[in-house]
Amino acid sequence: MFPRPALLAVCASVFLLGTVPTGALYVTTLPTAADVWLDGTYVGHSPVVLDAISAGRHTVSLNRTGWNSTDVDVSVMPGTTALSSVVLTRARSMRGGDGSFTIKGVVPRSLLLDGSALAPDPTGTYSVPSGTHELVAVTAAGKMTRTITVYPDMVTDVVLRDDDSTAPRLAVVAPASDYLPAAALKIDGSRVTIRYEHHAVDATVGSTAYHFDGRSVTFDAAPTVIGAALYLPLELLKQLTANDAKAN
Repeated sequence: MFPRPALLAVCASVFLLGTVPTGALYVTTLPTAADVWLDGTYVGHSPVVLDAISAGRHTVSLNRTGWNSTDVDVSVMPGTTALSSVVLTRARSMRGGDGSFTIKGVVPRSLLLDGSALAPDPTGTYSVPSGTHELVAVTAAGKMTRTITVYPDMVTDVVLRDDDSTAPRLAVVAPASDYLPAAALKIDGSRVTIRYEHHAVDATVGSTAYHFDGRSVTFDAAPTVIGAALYLPLELLKQLTANDAKAN
């Protein structure tokens, strides 16, 4: 399904004494940008490639505002990349009325919506007037602020993540073209070069070692080429575009 040697090199499991055989999973949706959960752990937006997944059966949950939530079962084999490609169905909407949002991920200790406290709801779902709201959640890791849009008679998913969680982290990569302009990227064989704003990155497909702004660093995933598209570690892309987010 993914014949490219570079991709197979990135996704191949490493069999060492005492380790669990692993594989990889490539999740795509139509439309894109759906929240992706693997066995109850939030892993990012589609499309996304997840590496270092234990072999066996797993559940992928997909959520996108305005579309029906979907759960699919996938089987991951050692040393291979499984594909999960799902076409979401649009949720039916009634005219008028309030909407709601649901909290996923970290359970908050308290919630403020537009400055007013919300009574705890064991289901994690709250009915509120449709429109744009400021949501403040207080968790064990501190205060988190989100701007959310609630649509009439639809459920908006709000993902809260605790970066201090001791849960195992998966290697997450994302399409570089979703974050960077084409002129900033260059692929020459297995060599990857990125020049964006004041940043300079040199890397090699299949290697987690990067040369980033004059420093040798290691990210949790290697550059991956799927078709003609370059996928890079999500953490790297966030660091490259940090100033973009501040400008907005």
